[in-house]
Amino acid sequence: MSEYAEIKIGKLSLCWFRNYLDKDIVRLFFSKNDLVVIPNQNVDDCDEEEGTYTKYLYKTTVQCAKERLDAYGFSLSNMEKIFNDKMTQAVDYSSFLYHLFGDYDEEDKRNQIRIKKNVSFRKWKNAMKKIISYEVANGNIQFSGTLNDIGITTECDKVIFYALKEEDSESFYALNPEIIHYAYIYRLILECCSNDAEIELDFSNLELWADDCIPKALEATEDIEKIIVLVEGTSDKDILEFAMSHLYPHLSDLFYFMDFDGKNGGKREGGTSFIIKNLETFYFSKIRSKFIAIFDNDAEGYASKCSLLNKVKNWPDNFRILLYPELEIFRKYPTIAPNGSMVLDDINRKAASIELYLPESIIKSNGEYYPIEWESRKRIKKANGIEEALYQGVISNKNDIKHKFHKMRNQIQNRDTIFVAEEWENMKKLLETIVFAFK
Repeated sequence: MSEYAEIKIGKLSLCWFRNYLDKDIVRLFFSKNDLVVIPNQNVDDCDEEEGTYTKYLYKTTVQCAKERLDAYGFSLSNMEKIFNDKMTQAVDYSSFLYHLFGDYDEEDKRNQIRIKKNVSFRKWKNAMKKIISYEVANGNIQFSGTLNDIGITTECDKVIFYALKEEDSESFYALNPEIIHYAYIYRLILECCSNDAEIELDFSNLELWADDCIPKALEATEDIEKIIVLVEGTSDKDILEFAMSHLYPHLSDLFYFMDFDGKNGGKREGGTSFIIKNLETFYFSKIRSKFIAIFDNDAEGYASKCSLLNKVKNWPDNFRILLYPELEIFRKYPTIAPNGSMVLDDINRKAASIELYLPESIIKSNGEYYPIEWESRKRIKKANGIEEALYQGVISNKNDIKHKFHKMRNQIQNRDTIFVAEEWENMKKLLETIVFAFK
């Protein structure tokens, strides 16, 4: 005898586990924040004498799981590129051809022509939408459901339907996981579901198999390989980690913002030059982890990004070199002109440091934004070789801004006030640049 656990959306079983969870799959959907433990559950709601048990489950929403897969890089846009490039190798026509009494191997060339004629990513998505909608409401068609029940009409419908009906099929929704990673297929399945639908993995029964099943299931969302993010200084790190924990709590375990202070008293210097130096070190070490270097949206940061792009023309796919995003509000932001007058100016790529993305209550005084003070003029060689001259600016009253941020953060962490997501919309746009860098 064995014990089983399933990841489910409605009546659809996305995958099932025997005795132990597969951590590589669990981590695609769930973080440790998604764990729910409910003690003293009745074994039988109709008979209290049957006793109680502790219920263990991971629980999230389709929207959160979609964002998690996108953050990993398993986005629909990336899937579409692979699908279009390797369609004849990826699509499993064998079960469909069996029902047509065709021979997939002997007619390989004809079948490739047929795939190219009848299959496209758009058609495949439409077929998946039809099938997944049925399965969420009625259960996996592997075990029930006819052509008429589901409304199978197109060739893509039939290819997926017959692949699912074949018990020994090695494909997953008629796609070869060796060509298209199963995580992409999960992402496409989620696209066919309602964003607010719940995804659950109840693994309580595994406790009946062995004493170590539950502890190992709890470990499935621990020690996840991080996407390493390099930022300019401790303020950037503190602000981003705090904002991430509130705006994207289901993704915060995927990212590591490099420390500036070690546990044993060591310190690492900040600034754009050290981002450049560290990223070059990671590049030449050929480490396969994912790295993000993100600079302030100012002249210094823009120059640093251009410098890295000029040094290495084709960075590997596991590297991203970014600026904090340009925002519409920065196109007319108050600045102090040389004559001391206040002038509205475009500060994108000139003066938008991380403080500018904080809530307005932090970067305003008496209802007015803290203005930008201009400093030096920088000559920047862009990636196309053309030079550009930009002034570097900084927001005034930086110390006051830091104090106001730390005060707000402490109040929220101490639950003296609530975190109002709407006030952090600009910071969310900044975080989107990071969390979806590999989308």
